[in-house]
Amino acid sequence: MKKLFVYLMVLTIILSTVLSAAAIDIPTNAEYNAMSGDELLELAKAEGGKLVVYSTTSKMSKIAEAFTEEYPEFEVEVYDLDAGESITKVVTEVDSGNIIADVIQDADARGDIAFNYYGKYLEAYFPEDICAHIDDSLETYGMPFYTSLSFWYYNTDAFPDGAPVNNWWDIIEVDENGNQKFELYSKEIGSESTYLALFSHFVSQPEDLASAYEEKYGEPIEYTYPDDLGFEEENAGYEYLYRLSQLRMTFIGDGDEIVEAVANSTADKPVLGLASGGKIGNRDDNNWPIAWVTELAPYVSGQNTNYSFIVPDADNQALGRFFIRYMMGGDDGQGEGYKKVMKEGAWSVRDDYVNKKNPFSLADSGTVPLNMEGIYDNYLDVSDFWTYWHDKSPNK
Repeated sequence: MKKLFVYLMVLTIILSTVLSAAAIDIPTNAEYNAMSGDELLELAKAEGGKLVVYSTTSKMSKIAEAFTEEYPEFEVEVYDLDAGESITKVVTEVDSGNIIADVIQDADARGDIAFNYYGKYLEAYFPEDICAHIDDSLETYGMPFYTSLSFWYYNTDAFPDGAPVNNWWDIIEVDENGNQKFELYSKEIGSESTYLALFSHFVSQPEDLASAYEEKYGEPIEYTYPDDLGFEEENAGYEYLYRLSQLRMTFIGDGDEIVEAVANSTADKPVLGLASGGKIGNRDDNNWPIAWVTELAPYVSGQNTNYSFIVPDADNQALGRFFIRYMMGGDDGQGEGYKKVMKEGAWSVRDDYVNKKNPFSLADSGTVPLNMEGIYDNYLDVSDFWTYWHDKSPNK
């Protein structure tokens, strides 16, 4: 069995090398990009079709509802899909010649869409007037929609003086008897693309975690994961993932339930939960004593940018782009579309729109842009590494 695993790992490494990320040439239509919203609207009316949107955010239906209230001449149908499902459907539709979707919205956490599906299946719409208010670096992989973050949550009643951790290595610390300091709750790491993307980022830039380790313990990191399975040796990202995999963790598929477990914890049995920043809404809705951990070395988390895409051979080319403009808040960013997604825990990519529900800006969040190339190149290895070692965990 071990020999088979080693063989599969070698094959994975070869494939990831062949398919490693390269510079992206994003196809786009300059003529549409230069049009104003009014010009697109007139073209959209002439198309006269029903717009179909595949989306990973539950807020898209509310955006569509607001859109059709403002523009009753249009019909919009939204399909709420899990991350990655949309591109699978689009590939099937395009290859079969039966195209249904016009617009795709996806976080593309692992970079699969960006590095594999531009051209035949997808293109980007970069409206010149809106993009003038977006940092160029955010457009590297497509047209950004908004940014979300994942945070560790802690119980504010149990820790009234602030978060009990300020370093990623604090989270997985054990005492001399091997007892965990914290109970850890999250979605299952091996099946949650956002988490795997973050750990793939750590693996692609291991010096960050290595520095954080030395900052905490005052000495260089000690590598304890076995190095005979083909994974990169002495990588602090893998070391962190290995130590995490051997701890007792509780996996819950719903983020609301993760932060509920944090809310129900005590100082005697403290819980840390990893979940989307938007789950902070439970603090007010349910009066739960929860808060984000906002200071962690080397950084709090990675920035998960959501993107929008156009299906190039779909019927509603103008309407699709006009709807994306609406999603982005229209000409000045103040339209209803953007407001529907701008709850606490979501950050605008536009410099002319500030989500006042957030206590700090994205720049002041302590998070960093994710290394998409590094994520794409390491994602499969990181997934295999986690699955292998977590399956062998004595605390599984």
